[in-house]
Amino acid sequence: MPLMMKLNRVLFLFIVIIVEGYVVLSTELLAIRQTMPFVGSGTETVSIIIAAVLMPLAFGYYFGGRWHPKKFLGRRMTIRRKLIFNIIVSSVILMFGMSYVLLNAFFFTLTTLEFTNRLFLTALYAVLFIVMPVYLLGQTIPLVSNYFTSQKLSQITGRMLFFSTLGSFMGAVFSTIVLMATIGVNYTACVNFALLAFLVVLLSKKKLSEPVIVALAVAALAFYLNSGAQLAKFNIVENNQYNNIAVFKDKMGNRHISINNNADSMLGPGGRKHEYLEFIERIAIDPIRSGPEPRDILIIGSGGLTFGHEDAFNHYDFIDIDKSLRGISEEYILREKLKPNKEFHPVEARAYLNSTDKKYDIVLLDAFRGDLTIPENLVTREFFVQVKDHVKEHGLVIANFGISPNFRSAFSRNLDNTFRSVFPHVSRSVIKEKYLLWEEEPDFLANVIYIYRENKEEDATEIYTDDKNRSFYDKPQTKPNVKKQLKLFDPKVH
Repeated sequence: MPLMMKLNRVLFLFIVIIVEGYVVLSTELLAIRQTMPFVGSGTETVSIIIAAVLMPLAFGYYFGGRWHPKKFLGRRMTIRRKLIFNIIVSSVILMFGMSYVLLNAFFFTLTTLEFTNRLFLTALYAVLFIVMPVYLLGQTIPLVSNYFTSQKLSQITGRMLFFSTLGSFMGAVFSTIVLMATIGVNYTACVNFALLAFLVVLLSKKKLSEPVIVALAVAALAFYLNSGAQLAKFNIVENNQYNNIAVFKDKMGNRHISINNNADSMLGPGGRKHEYLEFIERIAIDPIRSGPEPRDILIIGSGGLTFGHEDAFNHYDFIDIDKSLRGISEEYILREKLKPNKEFHPVEARAYLNSTDKKYDIVLLDAFRGDLTIPENLVTREFFVQVKDHVKEHGLVIANFGISPNFRSAFSRNLDNTFRSVFPHVSRSVIKEKYLLWEEEPDFLANVIYIYRENKEEDATEIYTDDKNRSFYDKPQTKPNVKKQLKLFDPKVH
C-alpha cells in the first residue's frame, strides 16, 4: 500500500476515534443538563447518569473486542458495516433522549401516571436512552483496532486511547464552555447528531447509500426537534449550560419567568410580585426606603431581578451564576434597564462571598427554585457561615425555602437544624399561612421564610429550669411606651 494512502487511512481511523470520544462525553453532559428541569441536579441523579455511561462503555469495549465478522439479516456484517450500524442505531435512540420536546412528553407522561420518584425517573431515562447508544459507541475502539493488525499492540493501543481521550476532553470542555454558552444546549445536541452523520458518511464507500440517507435523515429530524421554533412553543427564550428559561404573560397581565420548570419571578400591573417577595419587602425594605443613608442589600439567586424593583434609594447586589438572566429580565419582566442603584454579578454565590469582604445590611437567600433544583452547596453549614460573615451588626438574613411547612420531610427538618446551627434565633413565617398542621404528606411544599437579625449577644445559651430560673433578670426592666407600640401596629396612630 502506498505510504500516502496508508497515512490517509490512519488519519481517517483516528478521526473516527476522536469523534466517538467527543460524542460519548458530550452525551453524558447533555443528559445531565437535559434532565435537570425534570429530575433536578442533585449528586444522586448525576451519579446515575454517569454510571449509565461508564458501565455500558466498559461492556462496549469488552464485547467490541470479541466481535468478529458474520452474517446478519442475510448479509455479511463486516467491521465497516458494524461501525455504521452501531452509529445509526445510537443516533436514533439518542434523538429521543436528547430532544427537549420528546423529553418533556416522556417525563410528563410518567408523572401523569404517578411515577414521581426522581431516582426512578432518572434511572428509567438512562436505561432507555443512554445505555444502548453508549454501549454501541463504546465498541468503536476495539472494532477500529482490527485495522491495525500489523502494528505493535502496545503502541497502537496507546495511540487509540490517546485520541479517544482527546475527543472526550473536547466533549467535556468545548461542548459546555463554548457550545452550550453560545448556541445553547439544544443546538449543542444537534452538533452531536451532525458528527454521527458525518461518521456514517466517512465510513460508507457509497456516499448516497441507504445508511448515509438514514443517518442524514436522523440528523435532520434531530435538528428540527431541537430547533428554536420548537422550544418557542414552550416559551423558552434561553437554553444554556445552566438553565432553561421561559417567559410568559398570564391572563391577569402578570409577566413571569420560569427557570427549569419552576415558577421563579413575576411582575404584574402595579408592581405586583410573588406573595413571598411582597412579604419580605413589606417587613424589611419598606421601613428603609428613605433615611440618613442607603443600606446595602445582597440577593443570592436573582431570578427576575424584581426584588426591590421600585426602591431607588438603597443599593442592591444581585448574584446569579447565569449571566443571561439580566438581559432576559430587563427585556421581558422589568421592561427597563436596571436602576443605577442595582448591580448584577454573574458569578456563583460562594465564589462571590469568597472574593469580597463587603458586609450587608440585608442578605436575601432566594436561590432555592423548587424541590428538585435546590443547590446542594447552598444548604450547608459552611455556606451559612460564609453568609453570616458578610452581615453587618444588626443586619438581617432572610431566606426563602420551598419546603414542607410542618416538617414532614427529612429535608425540611435537617435544613432547619442546619440553618439554626449558624443563625440560632430566627423567626419563621409560612406564606399564605399554609402551615398544613394536619397534613401527613411530606411532599406538600410552601414558601417558608426564615428571618434572622445579627446580634453579638446571641451566643447566650441559658435555659430556664425549676432549679435555676433567672427569667426575672432577663425580662425588660422598663415599662414599654404604649403609644410607640401602637404605632408599630397601626400607622394611623400619631
